[in-house]
Amino acid sequence: MATDKIKGIVLRKTDYSETSLILQVLTPTLGLKSFIYQGAKRKKKKGNLISSLSILNIEYYQRNDSSLAKISSLEPAAIYKTIPFDPYKSSIVFFMNEVLINTIQEKEQNVELFQFIENILLVLDLSDHIANFPIKFLYRLTKYLGFYPNEVNNAKYLDLKECSYTKYEPNHSAFLSSRNSLLLLHFSGMKFDGIEDPEIDLQTRRELVYDLLKYYHVIFENFKPIQSLAVLEATFHG
Repeated sequence: MATDKIKGIVLRKTDYSETSLILQVLTPTLGLKSFIYQGAKRKKKKGNLISSLSILNIEYYQRNDSSLAKISSLEPAAIYKTIPFDPYKSSIVFFMNEVLINTIQEKEQNVELFQFIENILLVLDLSDHIANFPIKFLYRLTKYLGFYPNEVNNAKYLDLKECSYTKYEPNHSAFLSSRNSLLLLHFSGMKFDGIEDPEIDLQTRRELVYDLLKYYHVIFENFKPIQSLAVLEATFHG
């Protein structure tokens, strides 16, 4: 049977048997794709390459009578140099992974989303300035999920229901304070390497992450509480 090749980012892996795994993978052209990797846990099959948000080149074949594609081989498309050995970076990856599982349901092509996630993972791996990385990730991801805030001149508040900045305080509770709204607007133009990030204190950093998660809860009815958030908070000191 003819095989196809595709690059993918691992969002979830589930034990299927003593030796096999089911993988849920984000791909550029097929959206979310499920694979079975038979014998993945055997040493020669390189199952040890599969971790949260690992970037892989996958060779597979798809039967017409099955929704699961079968992996015939895989190789790393990128090898992280610091993420596996840095507990702070690892906690950011687990956080990102959980947010993506909660929000990405697409079975269709979204090359821009894939490239965004791939690129910022590579930046995270090389960066020494990561304290504000979760803020920028949550804010910038909204662009690829369809609810990036509309920016308005001289705005003071981010209205979460309307997905827009506004000059006037909304008449409901789903909005951010003027201070935090303006900070997020400032962060929207910052690079992910963190070199030119503004100086903010620990409490403000925590507030901005929680504010953005509130935004996700407003947009996604079934957005689940992020279990990795407590661990992530250790990075806020960076």
